[in-house]
Amino acid sequence: MRKAIVLIIFAILFIPGYSFAALVYTVDISQDTDVISGTQWAGENKSNQGANPEIEPIRANDGYNTRHVAYLGFDLFSNSALREAILRGDNIDGYRLHAYNVRNFAMGDTVIGDVATSIHYVNNDNWWEGPYLNWTGIDSFNPLDGMTYDNQVGYDEYLASENEDGINQWYAWGFSSDAFAIGGINDNPNYFSLAMVPNSLNKSSSWWLVSSFASKENQNNPHPYLEVYTTPVPEPASILLFGIGGLVMAVLKRKKTLL
Repeated sequence: MRKAIVLIIFAILFIPGYSFAALVYTVDISQDTDVISGTQWAGENKSNQGANPEIEPIRANDGYNTRHVAYLGFDLFSNSALREAILRGDNIDGYRLHAYNVRNFAMGDTVIGDVATSIHYVNNDNWWEGPYLNWTGIDSFNPLDGMTYDNQVGYDEYLASENEDGINQWYAWGFSSDAFAIGGINDNPNYFSLAMVPNSLNKSSSWWLVSSFASKENQNNPHPYLEVYTTPVPEPASILLFGIGGLVMAVLKRKKTLL
């Protein structure tokens, strides 16, 4: 009987393809865009898209209510191994967004310690960064024509926040799959959209807070990427082996009790 137990344990540990360990997949960014609002640009629908090397969550108390929100899009199926995992029904447990900060600054009655960025889930994947260079005016109400502040798809659940008090370094925001809900006719479960939103700051004086990250077009610095953490779904053979092992242990325990 003990030999049988040893064989079962050996099979569980070494059977091909068997694993309950969490796996991590890396997904490169598919598109990103930086949209701006401010009363000084009323009616211009400004959008920083295309080949711009930086995406910048910005908030300012400058008399114009200037604000930037950056959107990031990740095609989960672009990683073939992750695609296979999703299609076979593996569980997605969590995510971690990585972005490389190239500069930040604070002006007025603020300090670098006030520079912080929150990550939000976006449940509308029908947007496009567009082919445009630098700040472009797009006269369209359709975000698929190139998203601007006036036609942005919005953002939903708050996921995580991080203070960017250093430059030329990576920052990361981690969150579980339970932190948001997939839903809506434009929410593709295999495409992941996020928004980088500047944190609010209540100071009455004039100030600017800027945190700038390398975009996917940046040629000199690494661009954003997403880590996806999954747990494989046990294969039927593995479940059967565990069931047999449990049954054998129960029999041995009962036999020992009777003795």
